[in-house]
Amino acid sequence: MSSTVTAIADAHAPAFDYAPGSIDFPDLPNVPEEYRHELIRLMAIQAYSEEKAATEGIEWIANAPDYKRRRVFAKIIAEEARHSYLIYNLLERMGVPEKQAIAIAEGRAHRPMHDASLEGPLSVGDESNEWIDIMLNHMFLDRAGKFMVGNFCEASFKPWAEANQTILREERGHIGFGFAELRTYLAEKGETNEARIKISNWYAKGLNFFGPPSTSRGARLSAYGLKRKDNETLRNEFRAEVEDVFNELGRQDLIELEKNDFPYRSGNEG
Repeated sequence: MSSTVTAIADAHAPAFDYAPGSIDFPDLPNVPEEYRHELIRLMAIQAYSEEKAATEGIEWIANAPDYKRRRVFAKIIAEEARHSYLIYNLLERMGVPEKQAIAIAEGRAHRPMHDASLEGPLSVGDESNEWIDIMLNHMFLDRAGKFMVGNFCEASFKPWAEANQTILREERGHIGFGFAELRTYLAEKGETNEARIKISNWYAKGLNFFGPPSTSRGARLSAYGLKRKDNETLRNEFRAEVEDVFNELGRQDLIELEKNDFPYRSGNEG
């Protein structure tokens, strides 16, 4: 832990060391209000993102290309709904009902997020989407989510960390399905501009999902044991993994971006 982070931790709450899983429900009345405030915001945004993953693309259960894919996709939708349930349920036990959590996530009851951060989950329901767009959501957004959820697995708030351990196990299957469908799509489409546009667009959404580069708030969240790795560290880990995947496919060109900093842009939007 850096001297800055240590100083923040000492200044705010010397009674807690904020080690992974060190804080439980009985401890919440005694933690600093700032800790509870930041915890609720992070949990609300996660629950909202999981909810959108379950509801925005639900029509594709009926529109899946065949019965085999329909079964897998329906299972993914059910798991995403369960993920949102796990986090909303914890929030409710903390005195934050679902409607309030949604208001926090949407920026109506708390500091709003940058628009680019949630553009991925919110665009899953776009009318122009095709099956491959939904699969690229799993390929990129769920892969980004894997890094964020893995970070939350080390959170100081034990019930949240444990819920994320369950979520992480299931997210890996979503990523695998998206990747398998991507390979099928590339085999069928070959060298097309459509593939480049779709893939680079969803890659940019995945990069944006982590949010803007962290400021002093990132150090505060780390000090509280709520986000041990900051946005940029997680984003770089995601970027490296994606680059490895496309290097193995021999298609590094498919993830080239026009704007390669936050908010990331492929140049094919609109």
